[in-house]
Amino acid sequence: MDKIRIGTKLIGNNEPCFTIAEAGANHDGNLENAFKLIDAAKNANVDCIKFQTYKASKLVTKIAPKYWKHGESNETQFDVFKKLDSFENDDWKQIFDYAKNRNILCFSTPFDSDSVELLYSLGIPAFKIASADITHFPLIESLAPKHLPIFISTGMASENEILDAIKTIENQGNNKIIIMHCITSYPTNPDDANLQMISSLKKQFPEYIIGFSDHTIGTTIALCSTFYGAKCIEKPFTYDKKLTTSPDHRLSLDVSDFQKLVSDLRLSEISRGSSIRENFTSESEAVKFARRSLVSKIKIPRGTIITKDMLDVKRPGTGILPKFFSKIIGYKAQRDIDEDTTLQWNDISENI
Repeated sequence: MDKIRIGTKLIGNNEPCFTIAEAGANHDGNLENAFKLIDAAKNANVDCIKFQTYKASKLVTKIAPKYWKHGESNETQFDVFKKLDSFENDDWKQIFDYAKNRNILCFSTPFDSDSVELLYSLGIPAFKIASADITHFPLIESLAPKHLPIFISTGMASENEILDAIKTIENQGNNKIIIMHCITSYPTNPDDANLQMISSLKKQFPEYIIGFSDHTIGTTIALCSTFYGAKCIEKPFTYDKKLTTSPDHRLSLDVSDFQKLVSDLRLSEISRGSSIRENFTSESEAVKFARRSLVSKIKIPRGTIITKDMLDVKRPGTGILPKFFSKIIGYKAQRDIDEDTTLQWNDISENI
């Protein structure tokens, strides 16, 4: 599909790059913090804010080790996620209602089928499949039939795993898919970002929109991804990088960071222009005055036959173009031509 509608926005060819502020669990299990994140995302000028919806008991075993370094060394994944999963159904309703009142798109990544049903009942405009769940076919099969647009992250996945996940979605009659290049490393080193994979995904899945879920620090790599064809960018987002409960605060963009990214994206989009070389209006004065013309090196009386020694090539470019230098040798002056005059075609004629 060339374009997919997410709420009031379009993603795809000839559309502005769609920006997602990935709030994840940076609310730290506090409803007021979730509202702060929505306010911050609105102020950051992003297209959308996204959360993560899960219960730790359905996500990980109690002894599953962490695969990131942040936090206490003896913590398990369960310990971390349990701190962040306090929201009940009514809390999620309040979050999405608040976002609607602030006029910003909002959706969430479900990590289990109950969360799928909850989010769908709340009228979210899209689903996201996390990189870690690209092989979780029961989850994919529970959300794909809802026929909402699906963002699917591809971190850690092989080409065959990506293809299998896409086919699983398609088999449920859903082709509203945005494939997100992703590296599951927090933070991702720039030399691991592998942006050329975006081009590869475009070739492998020409019928689908390709985006980038970016975990590098800063905004430069995200901006560069658009030159490889990313039509959507997702970045971790917080209103305060100094917070520590969620492990993602330290990796996130804040309001000013995201404002810069959005501004730079819009600037890069208008700078791309056309692939057809033509004379642009902005160059019109340069065409006249930076280019050169044929100029009389000496005074040339009327009736004189033009020779090479009588000509020079100088600015401005308002006269006979230098490419006609050889052509006018042997022409006759039609009038008295002063030295250092920019020659015009009506100054000379063929010597017949």
